[in-house]
Amino acid sequence: MILSAIMVYYSKKMAELKPKLSVVICTFNRAESLRECLESLSKQNFVNFEVVIIDGNSTNQTSSVINDYSPKLKIKKFTDAGKSLAQARDLGWRKASGEFVAWIDDDVVVSKDWAKAVVSILNNNQDIAGVSGPTIINEQLLKNRDVFFFYGKKGLIGLLGKFWNYFFLEGQMYEPGQLFKSGAWSPGSNFSQSLKIQGLRDVDYLEACNMTLRRDLVEKVNGFDFGYSKIGEWSELDLAVRVKNLGYRLVFSPTVKVNHNISRGGIYSKRTMAKERMENFLKFYFKHVFKPRPDYLFKFLSYLLFLNLFWAYKAMATMNPDWLGGWLGTITGVLKIAKKK
Repeated sequence: MILSAIMVYYSKKMAELKPKLSVVICTFNRAESLRECLESLSKQNFVNFEVVIIDGNSTNQTSSVINDYSPKLKIKKFTDAGKSLAQARDLGWRKASGEFVAWIDDDVVVSKDWAKAVVSILNNNQDIAGVSGPTIINEQLLKNRDVFFFYGKKGLIGLLGKFWNYFFLEGQMYEPGQLFKSGAWSPGSNFSQSLKIQGLRDVDYLEACNMTLRRDLVEKVNGFDFGYSKIGEWSELDLAVRVKNLGYRLVFSPTVKVNHNISRGGIYSKRTMAKERMENFLKFYFKHVFKPRPDYLFKFLSYLLFLNLFWAYKAMATMNPDWLGGWLGTITGVLKIAKKK
């Protein structure tokens, strides 16, 4: 009896030591952004979480920032200078101890109730596999994302923006977490309108910079697909969708709020890798979205043309021919899909 009581006591103590939530942050040469991110985590109302930092072998003050916050947070740091961000993100959950694993970008600032809200939603809803929330971007920073190229513009570009919204996004620009026939996705979580959503809303995918999933389900689908190369665009959505396909829900909640202070440092410079970005998009689209129907085919081909015209514009506007890699990526991406089919 005494031995049994001792075992129960230590089991409870071990459970208390094990974090409920693991927060994975992949970072590279964004020391100041990382500092703001860790500062926001240090002010959480919920404390039973750990921070798993995957450093891409930074050469600036990143290590110093991590050392500054180690007394305030339970931090585990690993270095991974691998070939893709998908691999770094995957290492994060494999090194995590929490029942729930959250991935946030190193340039986000989480609200003080963020961790508490994440854990509460997943604890109280066993049918929910993952949760995301508002990823608010300051209007001055919207220009740092390709998807907002048309935002607030006038004239011909403004008209193209309206066409993009109503044709490719089916008029749902301000909706969160939706995937469309064209292959486009709704950027609604980036706008303040998403804060007004009531309760939990079912979504098609989770936001890459604010995504939490149950660890056991991530393990069940064997984590990230390394076929999404370089900056790993679409690998996060792919993981969330594969987990959802196990028979669970993905939801958006306004209580799981972060501010995304988009940095142009670190890995941002690699966004010119348009070839790999197109290959990643095509891989995801034909794996999770496309249906052999005329309406899907028409929307997809229109979007493909639209994207390739955009790559040409970016190449001319920046005088950087790397953007034309998107044309090559369209060809190689389609060939890869055709070979698999």
